[in-house]
Amino acid sequence: MKITEGVHLQVIPTSKFKDISISIRFMADLHEEHATIRSLLALMLCDRCKRFDTKQKMSIHQDELYGVSLHAQTLGYGAAQVLDIRSKMIHPSYVKEPSLFEDVFRFLHEIIFSPLLNEAVFQESKKILQAKIERIEDEPAQYIVRKGFQVAGEGTPLAISSLGELEVLKKATLDDVCRLYQKMVEEDQIHILVCGDVNEEELQQLCKQYLSFTARKKKEGFVYCVSNDKEDVYKEEYRNVEQSNIMMLWFTNTNIQDKDYYALRVANAMFGQYPSSYLFQEVREKNSLCYTISSSLTAFDGTLSVTTGVENAQIHHAIDLIKKQFQRICNGDFDEQLIAISKTMIVNSLLATKDSMVSLIALSYQNAILSREQAVEDIIEHIQKVSREEIIAAMKKCELKMTLVLRKEEEHA
Repeated sequence: MKITEGVHLQVIPTSKFKDISISIRFMADLHEEHATIRSLLALMLCDRCKRFDTKQKMSIHQDELYGVSLHAQTLGYGAAQVLDIRSKMIHPSYVKEPSLFEDVFRFLHEIIFSPLLNEAVFQESKKILQAKIERIEDEPAQYIVRKGFQVAGEGTPLAISSLGELEVLKKATLDDVCRLYQKMVEEDQIHILVCGDVNEEELQQLCKQYLSFTARKKKEGFVYCVSNDKEDVYKEEYRNVEQSNIMMLWFTNTNIQDKDYYALRVANAMFGQYPSSYLFQEVREKNSLCYTISSSLTAFDGTLSVTTGVENAQIHHAIDLIKKQFQRICNGDFDEQLIAISKTMIVNSLLATKDSMVSLIALSYQNAILSREQAVEDIIEHIQKVSREEIIAAMKKCELKMTLVLRKEEEHA
């Protein structure tokens, strides 16, 4: 439902929940110099506003709105970055407050159109974001994924963190945030997503009244398949860690809009997504090389990655085993039972999204930005139709680009 050019409303009607969830998503190109500033802006927007200019005033007003929640974060969608402002409220019928829905939209109006972008809020948010980035840097399992994307995807959006970089953060100013805020409200693609038992006509009127954004140009081209000339790069780093960490990254040459994406999903499930997978059974169970191991797809960039932690002496053994499991799928060395189990696991995960407002909103947003209407049942149908030959073909398209290992510092010394 188009409110104006570049501003859309998506309603996910359901009476399953007692709450109503609202997500307001601003999409812009993912730029290295802007990503950190937008993360700062997200923190500042949900902290205070001009009308409620202290944390106490914000808290009191949220209590008056029966505990309405307010959060903001930045997310990566391929070559785009999304700033998501999320709110959850109790359905007005449970508290017998018919004006509550409008009161919450009035509150969101204050947050978005009258933010408190001053030096005090800026410095406080800067410290919070710095702590978030440093936590990732200090956590080996998160660091190696972040570093792997940076190294393998150098020069592409894959290398840019949607959370931000410490180097950019240190140089950031309040003026940078204010400029980016103006650009966001005037130029970003906007989707307002509401999940719950709501009256669509009332909702449309509330959006026009309280979220009255100006028209803007449509954004395209954020879905892509990362590519470069690198060939199976092996890289080691050394840190004071308890256990060595491995990340292996393949470029899939398949994006979420390609016909063979569903085959790739099944292939990934067979490879390492679930406990029934080859990686889990062979690397963890039979060889006892690790406690956890998994593979995952980054659909909007076109990557497949494997992460695990192993003892130092087992690094190369683990890497060889991972490669062998990948090759088994490329060679068709799997039975119909593994295909069936993997499809069932995917289907169960998809069905579980119906019980989560967050998942329902995520699917609705994905449909909106991809300009399609795909229900959970449609995705399940695509998954069930995937053939053995399609699984093999999808896996064979993948190119191993990098293996990154994080070792103990003292071993290097």
